[in-house]
Amino acid sequence: MDTTKHRRLQELDRSDFEVAKGEPDIRGWDVKNGAGLKIGEVEELIVDAQKKKVRYMVVDLDDNELKVEHRKVLIPIGLAELHEKDDDVLLPVITVDHLNSLPVYEKNHLDEETERRVCNILGRNTTATAQRIMNATEAKPQPAKATQQGKAKDTEQEDNFYQHEYFHDDNLYKHRLHEAGKQKKEESEYEKGLHLWELRSEGGVVPGETRRQSEREVNEERHMELVRNRRREYEERRGQPDRDDHRSADHHRRGKTIIERTRDEGLQDAP
Repeated sequence: MDTTKHRRLQELDRSDFEVAKGEPDIRGWDVKNGAGLKIGEVEELIVDAQKKKVRYMVVDLDDNELKVEHRKVLIPIGLAELHEKDDDVLLPVITVDHLNSLPVYEKNHLDEETERRVCNILGRNTTATAQRIMNATEAKPQPAKATQQGKAKDTEQEDNFYQHEYFHDDNLYKHRLHEAGKQKKEESEYEKGLHLWELRSEGGVVPGETRRQSEREVNEERHMELVRNRRREYEERRGQPDRDDHRSADHHRRGKTIIERTRDEGLQDAP
């Protein structure tokens, strides 16, 4: 059974969220370093279901220009910047050593220890945060009536971990503030983040949830197919041919309407 939808951190494709209308969906975009060399591509976004914010990018290092081993890694969203004009994501402070040291991303093993390890490798000292968590774990058992209070403290500690520049998604737009100004002049740089839209009705029920849950449980290959299709469409927009035959799948999807694609991918229009 797929339990990812009950976790705080979830893959966007498997969550009850999608990128808000009008915001760029960076999944499928090329990821490059400060010198313009390709690191890989954005395969997925990791969202915080409690705060409705993007926390990480899952970057597929396939076909990179840095001779880095092919695998998938996590990059905190605050380290990413959108190119001023092109549909590319820049990681100006990420080095080859960073990439070689990052652990392989496994969606079923994304826990606090993995998050701290990723941040430490990229230069953030999380020792203090880890010590607070350890102290909370080793504390004496509390009375039953204090259980709720303990849970609240745990949530507060998690929130404090994300109060860091590594998770400020407004950094994505630092090179595109002129676009933000045209759309909404009063919006400041720190208010312009990667917004999410919750796929829920006012009654708190996700339309088609039973069908979507079933698809999550049995259609892992379908998910990967969507990733490949997203990449293919991105390359077509840029006028590039498919790089490998294995990235071409379901060409008839190209001619489908937005409604049909939305239905197939398990998404719903805003209520």
